[in-house]
Amino acid sequence: MKIKELLAAVVGLAAAIGAIYYFYKFVTSEDPTGGHMQGWIALGLAAIAFVCGLIYFLGHVNQEEEIHITH
Repeated sequence: MKIKELLAAVVGLAAAIGAIYYFYKFVTSEDPTGGHMQGWIALGLAAIAFVCGLIYFLGHVNQEEEIHITH
């Protein structure tokens, strides 16, 4: 695993966990304004997690793999 893929996986997982936490805070907020800041933070962290997932999975495309066909 390359360092770029490892970094993308770690940052992506951390961002996904943060997005879940802030989305929960947004949904359960008793603030009269509705906790809009938590919603924006959750949306931003979800976007970061999505981009990190793309970097991780697109790093595996077109890599040379040997396929042995036997009878």
